[in-house]
Order: sequence, then C-alpha cells, then structure tokens
Amino acid sequence: MNAYGNSKGAIAASGGLTMPNALDDKKKASLSSRLIVAAVLIAVFVPCLILGSYFWLAFVSVALIIGTYELLHCTKRDYGWWVYLITYVFVLCNAYWFLLKGNYEANEGMDGFAFTLNPPGSGLSISVFVLALDLFAYFALAMFDKKIKADDVFYLFGMGLLFALGMQSMMVARFLPYGYFALEGAGFDYYGSAVFFIFVAMATIFNDTFAYFVGIFFGKHKMIPSVSPNKTWEGFFGGWLLGGGFTLAFALLSDYFGYPLLPSLTVFGEGSRWYLVVLLSFLLPLIGNLGDLSFSYIKRHFDTKDFGTILRAHGGILDRVDSFSFTMIFACLVAAVSASGWAIL
Repeated sequence: MNAYGNSKGAIAASGGLTMPNALDDKKKASLSSRLIVAAVLIAVFVPCLILGSYFWLAFVSVALIIGTYELLHCTKRDYGWWVYLITYVFVLCNAYWFLLKGNYEANEGMDGFAFTLNPPGSGLSISVFVLALDLFAYFALAMFDKKIKADDVFYLFGMGLLFALGMQSMMVARFLPYGYFALEGAGFDYYGSAVFFIFVAMATIFNDTFAYFVGIFFGKHKMIPSVSPNKTWEGFFGGWLLGGGFTLAFALLSDYFGYPLLPSLTVFGEGSRWYLVVLLSFLLPLIGNLGDLSFSYIKRHFDTKDFGTILRAHGGILDRVDSFSFTMIFACLVAAVSASGWAIL
C-alpha cells in the first residue's frame, strides 16, 4: 500500500493541544476513489477466494499476467519482444512450479494423468534449473542488446523471482488446506479451507488500513521520507498494533468456532500452539511493512509513483500485492516448517 498518511502539520487548538490532521479536497477525492475501487476488487476477490479451486487459480493468473507487464514497464526502458518473452516464461514457470512439479511426481508411474491443485507435499517450490536458465538468458541478451544494462539483468531476475514467489504463495496458502479439510458439499466447507489465507490477508489489510487512517488523521513524524514520503511513525505503530490485535481476534474466534488456521496452528485443544498464532498475528504486519517499503524503494529507484494505473488511486497490481507478497511468502514458510516439526533444511 502507498500511504500511512500525510504528515502536514496538525491544526493547533486552544491550550497548546493539537487536533488530528484535516482532510483537504485532494485527500477526500483520493479516499473516495480508493473506496470505490476497493469495493469492486472485494466483489471479485471474495467469491474467487471462498470458492477456491480454479476460480482462485484464474484470479491469480490474471494478476500474474498484468503484474509481469507492470514490472517490465516500471524501468521505462524500451525492451524488445524477446525480453518480454523470457520474463513471462520465467515468472509463470516459477509461479506455477509447485503445481508442475507436484503433479508430475503424483502421476509418475501411474496410468493416465489426474491434475490436482493440491498435489502431495505441495508447498513453495522453485526450480534451480529454471533460475539458472533464466539468469543465463538475461546475461546473453545483455551481450547483444545495448538497451539491456547490468541493473536490468538483476532487476528483471530479482523482481521476477520475488513476484513469482509472492503469487505462488497466494496459491499455496489457498490450496494447501485442501489436504486437511473434507470439501464435500458447499457453504462453510469452503470457508474452512480458506481460513489460513484469510488470516494472512487480514494481517496485511488491517495493517495497511489502520496505518493509512491513523497516518491521515494523526501522522506528524515522517518515517523514511527518502523511500516513502507519506509514511509516518504514527501510521506505522497504529497499523501494527491495531492490525495485529484485530488479526489475533479473528484467529481466536475462528479457532473457537471450529475453524483453526491449520492443523499445526491451533489455539485451543490438544497440541495447541497459541503462542505461534499470537506471534504470527503481530509479525505479519511487520513483514507487510517491509514488503510495502521494499516495493516503494524500487519505485523510487526508477522515479515512478505507481507500477501501474489499472486500479486508479490504488495504482497497479504490483502496488496492491507489495505487502501481500511478503506476508504470504513468510506465512507459507512458517506453515511448512511448523507442519514438518520445525525441520528447516
């Protein structure tokens, strides 16, 4: 997300006290546009998330295609079609690798082929072969294409890998619980498999939302103006504490009513890991802030305000998945090591 709020001086009041920042016409217009676009996004996002399966796969795939285009155009370089081809192949291969690898292993030695969105042992997975091949391809292009510089090679490789991992984690977080829940029928069975994703999404969204409004009304002290000039420390702490608290409340209520985040992340009953749920609830907003600032840093480097304009005041796809990419990757890693008894290697 883009702002913790403007830090223009607070309005002075009698007695030396200060009132919250006022909303000027520009802020009101921006807020109105944000709310309208957010409502449209929610109307599409929520049904695809709850239904899961190929609905969610299609939603993420559209975001992947648009986001890859945005990361290429962010550099403001006139790349040839071959750069687009290599980047799209690289990003899509790495984003879908857990499905490609998992289904190959699941069907190896069997008669016929049965595709599944949750192959055995599914989790974040990247091909070292694809990584090496892509890096070689970018360097080879740089040798013959004068438009491609060294920073282009490392940006396209690094940003492409980060974006692919982020979008893969969004699929893994949604498809992973299919192996734990019986999804026969409709209704809240679908909700049960989406709880883990919703938990991570809430930590991200609550943090961004509270940070934005606290920053707008109370923001005075700039956080890192060289990276993101509108972010304030008031917005940061407001988003972290309020976002973490509301996320924890969701996790507790969901588990209490019979929908734990994951079998390895329960709050009540035998084998409870309530401490891990509490830790995650307050760690994820911090990870989300890191993602937000990292993407802002990239935009600053290329002297651009937003990665795209498809979402109007919200920017582009990459502007919306900045925090999500980091929180989803982190949450999937925690879920994986937690389920494996903390075997990291």
